Amino acid sequence: MSKIKIEEVRKDLEENGWELISNKYENLQSELSMKCPEGHNVYLPYGKWRKTHKCPICEKNPLIEIGHKIVPKNKNTVRILAIDDATRVSGWAIFDGEKLIQYGKIELTHASSIERINAMKLWVLNMVNMWNPDIVAIEDIQLQKFERNGGENSEGIMTFKILAQLQGVLLDFFYENGIKSEIVHVSVWRKFCDIKGKSRSDKKKSAQLKIKDWYDISVTQDEADAICIGRYVANKKQKTQILEWN
Repeated sequence: MSKIKIEEVRKDLEENGWELISNKYENLQSELSMKCPEGHNVYLPYGKWRKTHKCPICEKNPLIEIGHKIVPKNKNTVRILAIDDATRVSGWAIFDGEKLIQYGKIELTHASSIERINAMKLWVLNMVNMWNPDIVAIEDIQLQKFERNGGENSEGIMTFKILAQLQGVLLDFFYENGIKSEIVHVSVWRKFCDIKGKSRSDKKKSAQLKIKDWYDISVTQDEADAICIGRYVANKKQKTQILEWN
């Protein structure tokens, strides 16, 4: 068997989202400096790494896991399902009290808006059945201005109308099924989470950096928004409970 070259090791790591820091490779048992997809500096032999591709630091973080395992809800805990309202790509997060226990995103590829709205409603129904939340928090809609060739077009208005239709369908669904819901405006959760930035893209990036700082996880923009929404509602509910106890 021919000896493994460092270029092969580097390629293997990169294909799995890792980065090789070491510039010298001796054998499968020699320790290498590498960086995991979450940015943790790790020292592992290549032989051990290629068996599991696991970062020992990430393994200590219960949020970083493959798949979306359903976590049983504690009896005295308020479970929150937070959703970044959208009809194409939407982030979601589950909080038990103020503890983030799971997150993810859903992508809808249906051609028409009514198909995506219906698919989103069915997805929410499935999430409610699986996670049994005490409250579902969704982001409020707002009119976004889109410009093309220096002039305003109707894209922002159309998006606003579709999201308004989705919000109406979800609120009716929550009402019919006796599910407590809360609408959270983007300015409210951004202020609570101290999201900075002048442009929309700057604020999206700021939310992702906040999540990295709070939970040491790298998330998409949609997931970051959902987690921030959930964090705001969780904190609000916790304060309400404290006042009720007093």
